[in-house]
This record gives sequence, structure tokens and C-alpha cells, in this order.
Amino acid sequence: MKGSMGRFGSARRWKGMAAAIAFAAAAAGMPANARADEATRLDPIVVTATRIEQRVSEQPSAVSVVTREDIELKNPQVAGDVLRGIPGIDVQRTGSPGNRENIKIRGGLAAHTLVMIDGFPVNSPTLGSFDIGSLPAGDFERIEVIRGAQSAMYGSGAMGGVVNLIPRKGETGRQYGLGVAGGSFGTVQGNANAQGAGKDGNFHLGTGAWRSDGILPNDGTNLVSFLGTGETRVGGNSRVHAIVLSTDQEKGIPIDFGNPRDVNHRLDRRGFLSGVRWETEVSKMLTLSASGMIFDEFFREEDPADAGELFPFVFDDTTRTRKMDFRLQGRFSPGPVSTTFAGVEYEKDRASDTFRSNFGDTDLVASTFNRSLFLQQEFRPSKRAGLSLGARLDRNSEAGTQFNPKAAAFREFGKRGVRIRAAVGRGFRVPTISEKRDVFVGNQALKPEKTVSYEAGTDVPFAGKRGKVTGTYFYQAFTDLIQFDSSVPGPLGFGQLRNKGNSFSRGIESEVTFIFSPRVEAAFSYTWSDTWDGTSQKRIIGIPRHKAVTTLLLTPAPQFLARLDWQIESDQIDAPVNGTATRRPGYARVDAYARYRWAVQGAEIREIALTGKIQNLLDRTYQERIEFPAPRFNFIIGAEVKI
Repeated sequence: MKGSMGRFGSARRWKGMAAAIAFAAAAAGMPANARADEATRLDPIVVTATRIEQRVSEQPSAVSVVTREDIELKNPQVAGDVLRGIPGIDVQRTGSPGNRENIKIRGGLAAHTLVMIDGFPVNSPTLGSFDIGSLPAGDFERIEVIRGAQSAMYGSGAMGGVVNLIPRKGETGRQYGLGVAGGSFGTVQGNANAQGAGKDGNFHLGTGAWRSDGILPNDGTNLVSFLGTGETRVGGNSRVHAIVLSTDQEKGIPIDFGNPRDVNHRLDRRGFLSGVRWETEVSKMLTLSASGMIFDEFFREEDPADAGELFPFVFDDTTRTRKMDFRLQGRFSPGPVSTTFAGVEYEKDRASDTFRSNFGDTDLVASTFNRSLFLQQEFRPSKRAGLSLGARLDRNSEAGTQFNPKAAAFREFGKRGVRIRAAVGRGFRVPTISEKRDVFVGNQALKPEKTVSYEAGTDVPFAGKRGKVTGTYFYQAFTDLIQFDSSVPGPLGFGQLRNKGNSFSRGIESEVTFIFSPRVEAAFSYTWSDTWDGTSQKRIIGIPRHKAVTTLLLTPAPQFLARLDWQIESDQIDAPVNGTATRRPGYARVDAYARYRWAVQGAEIREIALTGKIQNLLDRTYQERIEFPAPRFNFIIGAEVKI
């Protein structure tokens, strides 16, 4: 390898610049009494958009939800597998599962998407983004995606939107589960969980392990995880909620700068999140809450010399980061028409990096902090109208004072329930520790990136509300984007990061859903994106102009559920590691999922399920990011037991 994909600095990044039979046999479904209530399933409840539990149909902003039913049916290795197909969202993986995978919303960068786990922010203090390629999804109840600038509520990093992964809670009684699966590329995975609930609280504990050989030499992944949540009543009016998440991954990196196939480049990474949230009902109108979290990450990336290399770049890079967040919030609701939120938040990021190479050694330790005040007002004069107003004032040690407002509204008309909605907001992102202090290309004078986001949309039910058409137009203007400038010598003469980028992204997000019968449902989503990078005078890297997903959901029997996804993406501009063509061709991919359940009456085993999925059913050759081949035809078959 001749360049690093290290976690700490942009320096290394810039320098390193069967089928039908298996489907039928594993075909799956849910018993009628296990399917979610129809209204809840088609119009789920979300909390991320307004901090109030409301249905998607009551939101003034563009919101999408991945339900527990979706997660169970897709049986994903990592969280990114269930986010594909959401309008306006680009989830792209550098190769096979377990490789780096980020979320981009409406033409923004991965660092413009704020990722939260149970409401706690987890974006990296050094990279600015969160790699969901190392996060299993099996123990999450749902995933909420809010598109558009959300800095008025969530501060730095929420320029493009927010993704909030909500963990599962314990169900009534005590229950246990066990699952195993295996398939292509030497893939083996297993999971176990225990849960319970009573009048005073609940708990859910889940652990899982997954390994795969990958599709190239040195492409293997081993991932072990644990996720535990618990909630208990304290006194008569208070509740305490806690979460612990641990992930441990070992990964080979098969593709490098200068040497397209690297057999000894390795990455070890660990993450540990602990958080607690306390809430008390002071009166029927006033609720107070306080929360705190610590999120630690460890990365070690090492690459010995490859056999036959004339000029090897040998390095060992160790990065440790810590993110802390503490929040105090009050909620005042004098009645159903008005709800006011006000709060304060303190955040601190810390990072250390030790880099050893045959070209020199560097050490770096740095930290940043942020203090903020936020205010949010929700008006609901009726079930058919709503107005949201919010503002947040941040005082950051690196970026000074930032003020970000947002306004959003919706109105429903007629007996059919046709809705129109609109939102406008401002967002920002503080430069990361590595962007400011990297010894190769860092720039202490960097300013925050900024955006102004506009959207307007409509939701139109039809056929007696068995179907719905949703459409949203969006426009985002980005200023002061942080980009690498090779024309300006950096600290060591390699160039430097600068605020030189202005760009825009506009487009249309559309979605059609229709229930043909209790046994057949269909959905179609399409996103058109028109992007422009003012620096390169080209489209923004990594954003296809056209993207569509067609889904067919079949329930031929109450215990049998099957799903077929057809995903199409047009070409995109890309940034290849080894300087090949910068145009990634478009592609199409078909995936099939199935689940079959037996409910066992009067036995210790309550339920048995067979699961199966086939990805890239038509065996297409394609890449999500250029130079990183994606897996061809592959399958996984498994079984689950609930006790």
C-alpha cells in the first residue's frame, strides 16, 4: 500500500488518494396477530422531527421510517442495508459488507448527516461522519430519517438531515431469542437476545456476531456487538432510561492507493456508547428531562510493506476519540394546541492520534467544546394543521457563535386528506479536529460550512386511502465547503484544506404506495438530483442524478411474507483512489427477501422462523463507488427461535 485510509487525518486520505428454489424455500411471513396494526404500520410514530411523538402524517418536514418489520424481513448484516431505497438518501459502500459505508442526504456530504443512536449523537470528532458499516441493525426497533437542515434542533452536523436509530424495548413478560444464518463468501452470523417488561420498567439485551471472507483477498470482516437498553420508574412521576452499545470489528482493506490489491492492510476498530436519560413529570403541563452520554472509539490501522514494492509506504496509525454530550430540557404543554421546548446542551470532543511510518512520525492530541441554547415551539391548532418554529444558538470553541433558525408548516384539505407542507432552515458544520489540526493538510483558519435548505411537498391519498402519492421539491445552497487545495502549500507542503467550495443541490423526491389486496402491496420511490460543485464546475461527487426503487410485498399466507426490490441508479461523478476514470457507470440490482414463521402453542418454544435473502439476484457486475467492486449473486439462509 502507498497511502493510508487512516481514521484521524485527511492527510492520509488525500495522500492516499439455486435462486428461485432458495427464495421459495425461505419465503417468509408474519402471523396475522403479529403484524403491526395497519394504521401504525402505514403511518408510524416518530419523535426525531419535533421531539414529540407524532405520526408521519403530522410532520411538516420530509420524514421516512424503517420499521421493525422491514428490519426483520431484510435480516441485514449492517444498518446501511435497510436504508437503501429511502427517497433523497444515498447509502454507498466501498465494496462488500463491513467496508466503509456512509449516509448522504440531498446532495450533502456524509459529514452533513447527523447520526444518532437512541437520540445520542455519534458522528466522529475526526472524520465528521459516522461509519454505519460497523453497526449491526438487528436490535433496533426502527430508524427515523429526517431530511433537510436540522441544526435548529440538533446543532452542528445536521446540515443535510438526521438519522436516528431507535433501539428495541422489552416486551411484556420474559422472552428469549436465538438466530443463526450462513451463506455466500463464507458468511456466518448468529444472534441472541433476552427481554422483559413489567409495570415499573423494561429491558432488552441483544448480542450478535458476524463474519465473512468478502469478495477479494484480504476482504474479510469479523464483527461482534452488544446492545442493551433498560427503563425503570423512579417514584411516581419519573423514569430513567439507559443504553449500552459495544462494537468490535476486525477488517481487511483490500484496495489501496498505488496497489489495487493489498493483502496485508488491516483495520481494528472498537466503539463503546453509554447513555442515560432521566425524565420527570412536574405537572400535567411541565416535563423536565436530563441526559448524558459518552461515546468512545478506537481505531488501529496498519499496513506492512507488500511483497515486491519498490517504494513501500509502511505505517501504523492509532486513533482514539471521545464524544460527550449533556443536555437539560424542559417541555411545557398548556394544552393540545401549543407545546414549547427549551434547553441547554454541552458537547465536548477529544481525539488523539499516533502515526508511525517509514517517512516520519507524528503525534497529536486535541479537543473542542460547544455550548448551546435552543428553543422550539410547536403549534397544532387542529389535527389538520401545524406550525413548527425553532432556533438554536451555539457557542463553539473552534467556530465562534452560530445562530440557526427553522420554520415548517403543514395543512390538510378536504375529505381525502390531501396535505401540503413546507420548511426552511439554516444548517452548519464545525470543522473537525483533523481538518483543523492535521499536521499534513490541517488549517486552523477554517470556518464552519453552512447551508440554507428549502422544501415544499404534498401527500395525496387515493383509492380510499389504500394508496398514497408523496412528492417533495428541495433546494440546498452550501457555502464555505471545506475542500483540499493543492495550489496552496500546507504545513508540510502537501497542499491544505480551505473554505473554497460553494455548491447547490436541488431535486424531487417522490414515492407511491398502494395496497392491492391484503396479500399484495407495492411501492415505488424515485429521486431526481441536480447538483453542482462550484469549485470543480461539475456535479457533486457521489450523487447519482436518478435513483429509483420498486418494491413488491407479498403475503400469500398469514405466516409467509416475501419481498422483491428492484434498485436502479444512474451514473455519478466519483473520486477514484488510483486515478482511473471519474465516472462510475449506473447499475440495476434485484434483491429478494423472505420469512416463514410457525407459531407453537403450549410449548416452551413460542415461535420458529426461517429467513432467506438473495442479493444481486441477476448476478450483475457493478460498483457503488468506483474501483470498489460490489458482490455479485449472493445469498444467506437462516433460522430463528423464540422462547
